[in-house]
Amino acid sequence: MMLGGKQSSQSVGNRGTGAKGRPCTAIRVAELERTAEQHASSVSRPRPAAPQGTPVVLPQDLPSRPRRNRRSETFRSAMRESSLSPANLIMPIFVHEESNANQPIASMPGINRLSYGKNVLDYVAEARSFGVNQVVIFPKTPEHLKTSTAEEAFNKNGLSQRTIRSLKDAFPDLEVYTDIALDPYNSDGHDGIVRDDGVIMNDETVEYLCRQAVSQAEAGADCVSPSDMMDGRVGAIRRALDREGHTHVSIMAYTAKYASAFYGPFRDALASAPKAGQAHRIIPPNKKAYQMDPGNFREALREIRADEAEGADIMMVKPGMPYLDVVRFMRDNSTLPVAVYHVSGEYAMLKAAAERGWLNEKEAAMESLQCFRRAGADLILTYYSMQAAKWMAAEK
Repeated sequence: MMLGGKQSSQSVGNRGTGAKGRPCTAIRVAELERTAEQHASSVSRPRPAAPQGTPVVLPQDLPSRPRRNRRSETFRSAMRESSLSPANLIMPIFVHEESNANQPIASMPGINRLSYGKNVLDYVAEARSFGVNQVVIFPKTPEHLKTSTAEEAFNKNGLSQRTIRSLKDAFPDLEVYTDIALDPYNSDGHDGIVRDDGVIMNDETVEYLCRQAVSQAEAGADCVSPSDMMDGRVGAIRRALDREGHTHVSIMAYTAKYASAFYGPFRDALASAPKAGQAHRIIPPNKKAYQMDPGNFREALREIRADEAEGADIMMVKPGMPYLDVVRFMRDNSTLPVAVYHVSGEYAMLKAAAERGWLNEKEAAMESLQCFRRAGADLILTYYSMQAAKWMAAEK
């Protein structure tokens, strides 16, 4: 055997002893190890120094080290299980026609009620330039047009219908979603018609929701989105659309919409909160009689099964971050696309914390959106749509 370029006088396997009585095998192994270390030191990169005081330990005997797959941004990107792009985002837009100026919404910094017409078109054009090509329209109805039965909801020349037409005329390939509910048009502030004893009338409300959906489809809507939570409304709307020849119009059902405290800023934006009762009428102070209880999980499965059977094309969970378990549950129990609404209260919290320097806004907002995708959402309705798309474009 060759050691250091010279012929060994005794093989490694020889069991003789050396000059100091050490087994020859041990001597030869030690020499081999020293030679290997010298060779390695001449060709290997030096190990980075550890801070003084770092303990010297033997490597753990671990068959698996998950951190190996997190070692670099390139590797992390290659292994990432979910991705986020502007194509996943639906941008809500608030529209008014009280003046020619946009109106800032105090409880939603950076978000405005857009003045109907050019301002809406300019805002959507900017979003499209960054890859956001889906919007959902929320009109602010003037108080004098609101009634207890909300007929303005299906006015063919209403603000929502005119906004749909103008957007589709300007951007034919824009995906336009609409909101189906009576609260923006209801003087009582509820998603349905309120009976004098405070009961929200289900089937009568559904009739008007169907008329609203048809009027929006006629204006050019690509997808109508019933957010009212009335029983049976998805099937009734599907039949109404098909009957009028709108078989191509999709339905995105607010399947699991919870009676949440996170909607406050949205109701500020549209002045659509429930109103106070009167001497001869009871007006429920909240929407708990038709929206889901925040403590319920299994109930979502009942809503999932109903909306699938009635013809929904997309199902939604609202709000978002506090209900990621429901998003995952919906993903695991349906083959339909899943949407989630990153609602106004969630947006306002991030904004408030960022303004105080408590959070990095970009990192926190993008993490939130990524979490929705990880939980199983295909589509995300978020007030961060424009800004998130800009952040993503800047990183390319």
